[in-house]
Amino acid sequence: MLVPFSNYPVNETFERMLAQELAARAGRPRKSLIARVLDILSGARRPAATSA
Repeated sequence: MLVPFSNYPVNETFERMLAQELAARAGRPRKSLIARVLDILSGARRPAATSA
């Protein structure tokens, strides 16, 4: 766990958001670069990006 570098509310919020993002990333399966390249070469479609 990260040690807080200050007690300012903005920093505490940033640290909470960072911890949530790291937890979310830990739950996602990782796909290697080679697997992604092979998917592209084999014609697999990439997930559609959300447009704003």
